[in-house]
Amino acid sequence: MAENSLNPFGQFYILYKIHKGKKGNARPTRPVCSDATSLLGKWINEMLIPIAQRQKSYFKDSFELKRRLDELILPPNAMIFTCDATAMYTNIKTEDALREISKYLREIEDTIKHVEVEVLIEALELVFKSNYFKHGDTFWHQTSGTAMGTPPAPAWATIFFALYEEILIPKWSSAIPFYLRFIDDGIGIWLMDEDPEVAQAQFKQFQQEMDNWFGLQWSFMDLAATTDFMDLTISIVNGRIETTLFEKAQNLYLYIPPHSSHPKGVTNGLDMGQVLRIRRLCTHKADADAKIKQFASRLTQRGHTPDDLLPIFTKAEKNAAEYLKRCSLTRSEPPHRKSTSSERQLFYHIQFHPSREIFYLYYSTLFDYNVLQRSIENLLIYKKHL
Repeated sequence: MAENSLNPFGQFYILYKIHKGKKGNARPTRPVCSDATSLLGKWINEMLIPIAQRQKSYFKDSFELKRRLDELILPPNAMIFTCDATAMYTNIKTEDALREISKYLREIEDTIKHVEVEVLIEALELVFKSNYFKHGDTFWHQTSGTAMGTPPAPAWATIFFALYEEILIPKWSSAIPFYLRFIDDGIGIWLMDEDPEVAQAQFKQFQQEMDNWFGLQWSFMDLAATTDFMDLTISIVNGRIETTLFEKAQNLYLYIPPHSSHPKGVTNGLDMGQVLRIRRLCTHKADADAKIKQFASRLTQRGHTPDDLLPIFTKAEKNAAEYLKRCSLTRSEPPHRKSTSSERQLFYHIQFHPSREIFYLYYSTLFDYNVLQRSIENLLIYKKHL
């Protein structure tokens, strides 16, 4: 941290989108974990998330998307469409977004209880206009576009385009009974006109109107009964939605091998989490069974033995079954906020070592010092009263 304080600039770099093949492009970014605006950016993100979550098109993850899709009963003329914003962060003009989001925040100020609106607006302007970074031995200032790598970028982008969706989607309500968006990826249900030419003309008009918000451009997939969206393959079957897992062709399935120095609980947790994910996202049990069998096969290819995997998968299946038995209402409720006492504690982190004996030797040696113990206790007392 001392070294970072002397050089508080994120290093610019590029991530290539190899999954898009020859037509793929690059994503410019830079880390902000220790730059001059990182802490303020994290605070802004915490303040913006509740506001982003109240947008009608917002959904948290694939689990919420599937839950909401499962509620639909669709007519025979229903089709699925998906859309993707072209370089969304880059193409959101800073001045336009600041003006529109600030106006919106002031309009709903009476409903915002967790932050002073004017303070939040001032913080937004400071972070999104102060994006400085380093590239090689040169220093740069980003003057337009969402600040690369800044923590509030997802919530910022979500809110910005939601302001236009409040106007656009109700206008097309007769053709779009369902529409959601995850930052720059949208999905909806389109009700086809009886005349195919009219239906295509209407859909084209909708696409053109999506591009009418401060220069943002959207690319659409063709209307279809089946589509891939996020980590799901979504299909309309007899008026209902069915889902299964979607995995990109470039996925190498490089799961943690058994000889890794990761704590055992990490690999166990990943295995159990994946089993639960498959059970939650696959509509049909037979499909989920096949996916779990395939997952186990990939783990054995990484060096895990069936004897080691069997008890983990047995426990994972039991946990998944218990979870899925719970009332859907209970599962959809937001989790209760933990006691804020945990936020007033300091945690002492010790680097993990695969040798348990060395780890405990280091731990016991460190905390045998009475002076250090008293120092930590005093720090905890001080932190508790902040």
